[in-house]
Amino acid sequence: MDTKDGDDTNTIASVQLTETRDVLQQRSISKSNQGETIEKVQSISQANNEDDKKDINLETPPPPSDEAKPKTRSRRIFERVRFVLLVIGIILSMFMISLNSTVVAPAMNIIATELDAVAQQTWIATSYLVAMNSFQGLAGKVLGSIVNSTTPSINGLIAGRTVQGSGAGCVISMLFVIVTDIVPLHLRPRFQSMLTVIYGLSSVIGPLMGGAFVDHVTWRWDFWINVIIGGCTTVILTFLFKEPAKVTKSSLWVKFKRIDFLGTLFSIGLICCLLLALNFGDQFGWNTPHAYGPFIGAAISLIMLITSQGWISHEPLMPRQVVLNPAIFVVYLYMMCLGLSFIGTLYFGPILFQAVFGASSTSSGIRLIPYMALLIVGSVGSGFLLPRFRRLKYYLMFGAASNLLGYGLFFTVNENSNWGQQACYLTFCGLAFGLSQQNAILAVQQVAPKEYIAIATTLVNFFMMLASSVGIAIFQTLYVTFLQGQASGLDPDVMALAQKYGALENYLYIRDMPTEAQLPVIQCYMRALHTVFILPLAVAGLGLICTFFIKDVRFMGQGVAKPKDEEQGNTVAEKDHEDDAKDMDNASVVVQPEDKQQQSFSTPKDEEEHGECQTTIR
Repeated sequence: MDTKDGDDTNTIASVQLTETRDVLQQRSISKSNQGETIEKVQSISQANNEDDKKDINLETPPPPSDEAKPKTRSRRIFERVRFVLLVIGIILSMFMISLNSTVVAPAMNIIATELDAVAQQTWIATSYLVAMNSFQGLAGKVLGSIVNSTTPSINGLIAGRTVQGSGAGCVISMLFVIVTDIVPLHLRPRFQSMLTVIYGLSSVIGPLMGGAFVDHVTWRWDFWINVIIGGCTTVILTFLFKEPAKVTKSSLWVKFKRIDFLGTLFSIGLICCLLLALNFGDQFGWNTPHAYGPFIGAAISLIMLITSQGWISHEPLMPRQVVLNPAIFVVYLYMMCLGLSFIGTLYFGPILFQAVFGASSTSSGIRLIPYMALLIVGSVGSGFLLPRFRRLKYYLMFGAASNLLGYGLFFTVNENSNWGQQACYLTFCGLAFGLSQQNAILAVQQVAPKEYIAIATTLVNFFMMLASSVGIAIFQTLYVTFLQGQASGLDPDVMALAQKYGALENYLYIRDMPTEAQLPVIQCYMRALHTVFILPLAVAGLGLICTFFIKDVRFMGQGVAKPKDEEQGNTVAEKDHEDDAKDMDNASVVVQPEDKQQQSFSTPKDEEEHGECQTTIR
């Protein structure tokens, strides 16, 4: 019995030993196969690298880039000087473009009087803004300034302003592109914010500078100043800016075919027809073909624009994926409200100061300094607060509320108001603009589809300037209509004196009238302008309503935001690109067990975060 048990034990031990030997043998074979697999992958990779080297050697080797060359101390100094000069050129370009939007504000009446074309003075402003939204070319900017400063007629001035705007339209967008090319990634938001500050600042400096030129030199210096600044910036950007190597090299014909000519044509037609209708309505009457004809043309242009952008153009100016996105559209609507009220302040604020309070052109510009100061405070202050309080929606809401408060207070101004009331009530409106423009861009960048971020960002300024272009004509129409209505109630004797001196056609002649007849005419202007400023008050209220529907997003740095309720796992888009590049540099080959039948490339970061390979080669 004991012998039988011993035999059984020996048999079991023998079987276990045999199984163990088989397992070890299989593992040895598996390791051998794995080693062979790794050797095969490495040999294939080495062969591919040799083939790539052969292919590369067949072509002419590209010249080493400037970044690849070792930089000496003198070269580093040159690069720094070049960078500083480029930044100066960018700042001067933005200053010049924005300055031209408003520099003629206090001078329009004087220019129109000298050129004997008071009825056409609105086109001095609108021709620039319309062309600015439509055309391209830096040379056009300087050429238009030369035409403006030498023209002897109002038609020549309008043509020159159109050429000016055609240059500005390209420059204002290309400045942001140049900043992207020359400024390091972590500094781009600061530089883009700086351009926003320069734009708002020079818009408010424009009336002050224009008024000083009109009072002390001549209105033609409103345009000669652009020849000087534009010449400097042209030289700087032409000779110091280098096209980055990453720019795709394609033929001029290929680039030409990408232009959305239909969208450009119909958008210009829409704006021009609206402006013609608003101006001809005052001049010829609203029941004449001169008025309703352009309105019909505007309606047709709008229908064709929608059709081309939605179903015809391959690369539309306004993709429906952007414009029809409710989260983006509500921001555009808010910026249109802001642009309409902004341009009304800068053009009709000086008119009120001159017509009602007898201010000179220079003094009317000085009254806008508090407005300018709060604009800077709002823009710079929001930049400092944004890393701490990141809810973009509430900056826009606070800006809209400030805008509404400012126009509500300004609506109480009358002919007896003091200087402080005239100037300081509008500071709330300046704060609104400073808080809104950059933060609106950041809000749009988050909610826009990734492939449309660039065009969505550009459209923020496009819609704001579109509202400004049409807004000037609307303000002028309301101004003329209400002034005529108030003048009809004047005493016949005062009316006769006003017509004799031309005070109702040109407020510059009010102070030439007898003293006892001045007050009724001043009150007439005050009531008309008081009614005109109902429009910015109304659109400020509409803008505040829009902010309640803006998507609540958080600023996460580098000019990108994210929704409040989004998980923390999502990171900034640009940071992702950097991480991906680093991961590809550190990529390693991982061979998986045979039963999975695949080989993968993974990174240490991917393995830690996801526990699996990201890119698979079958």
